[in-house]
Amino acid sequence: MELVAERIGRLCSQAAGGQLREHAERYGVAEVLDRIVDAVAQGRRDRPLAEDLDLLDAAFARHGIDGLTTGVRGFEPWLGGGGRPTVAAWACPGPGPCPRKVPVDDGDPPVCGLTGAPLVESRITL
Repeated sequence: MELVAERIGRLCSQAAGGQLREHAERYGVAEVLDRIVDAVAQGRRDRPLAEDLDLLDAAFARHGIDGLTTGVRGFEPWLGGGGRPTVAAWACPGPGPCPRKVPVDDGDPPVCGLTGAPLVESRITL
């Protein structure tokens, strides 16, 4: 269910500001978005959540917004060898965290766009 977690991370980063909710209501999938938010709050990463993400994606795609939770694919070469530097980042606070990470700065922690919970500080080994 790692792909589901990645999709949730992408959706979370797009949920700030209320436009996601407005569009979901306009496209007739507000109930689907509510189920997704509930699943994220419970830490679920299961087939029903994946199916709801597919429904949300399909509704948005019908209105010209493709890849809402799937995004674009990219390639990065293997960096290989060397030390193990780390960076500080804000991370998902959920019981089944999504892969969303935000660089730590001097301000307050950002919040999850889906649940409203503040992100927690973590260390990422590069």
